[in-house]
Amino acid sequence: MLDAIGHICWWGLTPSINLPSFCTHKSNEKVKILSIGASDIRNIMESMCQSDEEVEIYIIETNLEQYCRNLLLLSVILQPPSLMGLQEKTELYLDLFGNSLLRSHSSKFLKSIIKSLIRLVTDDDYLKGKLPFVDLSLLKFKERDFMEGIFKFWEGTSPFEMTKLWDSRVRRNLGNRYDCSRNAFDMDFNMKLRERAQLLDFNEYANWRQNGVAFDVRDGVFDIPNRTLCSGIINMVNGEKQLLRGYWGDIVTSPYIAHGVVTPLKSMYEVRNRINVRTSSEVSEYNVMCYIHQITTGEKYDRPPKPDRFTLAAKQQKEEEPKLTEITEEDEVDEETVDYTTSQVQAMSFSGGSNEKYKLEVVKPSCNVSIKFLPLGIVQQLSNKSQYQKQFDLIYFGVSQVSYFSPEITELLKDEANVLVENVKYIASLSKDQELQYLNKIKEYGVQAKCELLGSNDQSNNNFHFSFQRS
Repeated sequence: MLDAIGHICWWGLTPSINLPSFCTHKSNEKVKILSIGASDIRNIMESMCQSDEEVEIYIIETNLEQYCRNLLLLSVILQPPSLMGLQEKTELYLDLFGNSLLRSHSSKFLKSIIKSLIRLVTDDDYLKGKLPFVDLSLLKFKERDFMEGIFKFWEGTSPFEMTKLWDSRVRRNLGNRYDCSRNAFDMDFNMKLRERAQLLDFNEYANWRQNGVAFDVRDGVFDIPNRTLCSGIINMVNGEKQLLRGYWGDIVTSPYIAHGVVTPLKSMYEVRNRINVRTSSEVSEYNVMCYIHQITTGEKYDRPPKPDRFTLAAKQQKEEEPKLTEITEEDEVDEETVDYTTSQVQAMSFSGGSNEKYKLEVVKPSCNVSIKFLPLGIVQQLSNKSQYQKQFDLIYFGVSQVSYFSPEITELLKDEANVLVENVKYIASLSKDQELQYLNKIKEYGVQAKCELLGSNDQSNNNFHFSFQRS
């Protein structure tokens, strides 16, 4: 399991949810949520869209690289419409979020924003001016210094051969099956994922398993390593500890799960000739576009999605049919009168020239959600701090951090507050016996923490999470 899921989760292993909606017992005060090991901002994005009350989300992750990516992705989705269009923001988000290799456009944007990201973690006044709903003051100074170093690595030119690193992980995971890897991917897909993630497309999934590129936006050229997916692990070499940088994330579940297997738009589930009309990348694009639009404008996105692949194929076939056309003077385009959109002009401005010219500009989100970053490894110490005792309406555990579901956690919960534990149903590398062991383990944790499991004990219940309530 560890080899396939990796030592660090870059994306969640379950679809996004509205966290405040799982708080069954709310007071008139602001809703406080502790998120431990969520791995990304998918739940934060949905909560920002769906929640009407004042919400305070405290987040704890396993690596500082995850905090850095959270800041980056928040900066992307909050770009002002005057500087970057909705479609462009969506594609940029997905590219940075889930692709091992980037388009040159995305890479240039990343490098252009590095200095601003560094200022976010080193200058509190700058942070308050740009992202006033984000609080980094609880982090240790040492952690903020490390985050600055991570941002500088993203900007740097030191070797990071993602293609070789990805292939090495796949080879190690498949072993003797590597030469018939497509068949191995097909087995994982059909035996585990197909019935649980209806919208997941095999070709997309297999291509991602092979090369790490999940979202092939605009049929672009993906040839620049996504340095935001680089992290380090401590390994023993000749009896000495050494830091090994590389890609140590998920290679079996995929970033499609976070945004691309569930959608409120029922037409996305249409099937023709036993084939899904929509793919997970299309669903991810539409869902993320809805999130970004609502977060930045406060209004729901009500435009229909782009035409599906069958409609596009039929249109393309029709356009390829020979036909006679007459070109008039009005049809000719004068290059001097082309009116570029604002986002195209902005893209040109950071695609060429000095990266220092670009400065971070964001819009204020329409919701009343604030985010507080807590130090790494502080979970077990929180119960000893009076400011956190009986403060939280909900505690969320990602799969990687479920071992912290302990009696000490109970001290952090308000009376009748809830605990959510991430399900493992989308992890293709787990057997049914391992899933059952996981369920039994979290039930045991719940008993020890004096929390009652709500609903059915079935592994498939709720699909995404197991819900507990403080007794």
